[in-house]
Amino acid sequence: MTTYKQTTLAFIIALLITISAQAQNTFVTNEVRQFMSKGEQNGIEIILKGSSVNKAKEGLKSLAKKYKAKITSSKKSPETFIDNAAINTVSANTVDIYAIVTPIENGSKVTFFTDLGGAFITSAAYGTQYAGMDAVIKDFAQSQALSAVGDELKSEEKTLKTLEKELKSLKKNKEKTLKEIEKAKAKIATWESDIVRNTNDQAAKQQQISLQQQIIDTVKSKRSSLKN
Repeated sequence: MTTYKQTTLAFIIALLITISAQAQNTFVTNEVRQFMSKGEQNGIEIILKGSSVNKAKEGLKSLAKKYKAKITSSKKSPETFIDNAAINTVSANTVDIYAIVTPIENGSKVTFFTDLGGAFITSAAYGTQYAGMDAVIKDFAQSQALSAVGDELKSEEKTLKTLEKELKSLKKNKEKTLKEIEKAKAKIATWESDIVRNTNDQAAKQQQISLQQQIIDTVKSKRSSLKN
């Protein structure tokens, strides 16, 4: 195996390992308590590997649509507000969700604060509702992971098309070069034949020159004899 092939194989293996390592297969939530627009509240946060802040916010739009809620956001506020979400696994009534998306390395983090209508969900006070919202958030994270993998697949397929196009170009260039080589070989064969013919013609011409020189010498001798 050539050094080039070894390097290429090593690169492909490293790339596959990286892709596998970056893939999100498990979704872990964490209960937090922090300040948001409604004061210090309990919330549920989750890490979204491979999902940028913008992709996560797009996912929140889909989440709102799924639960027939109205969504509002502003560049002036880090929060996205999902109003009157009908999530029957969380509550018989609609709930309001405040989501804060923050960027992290290789992805984003989303913190959900869920208002039942006067009280925010906590695992201690609202265990059943917390479990229901936790499941909703993990389902959301799985959807985001699938979307991220889908985007990655499109990107890799685009790269594949580029590589195939480059391979096609390389093959075309090789065929062109081989044709030029064949043309060059034909020219070389012609030139070699010309050289052989030229060498023979030079030999014949040299004989003619020698004969002509003899003729000239004979004529000179004849002229000299006439002078005497």
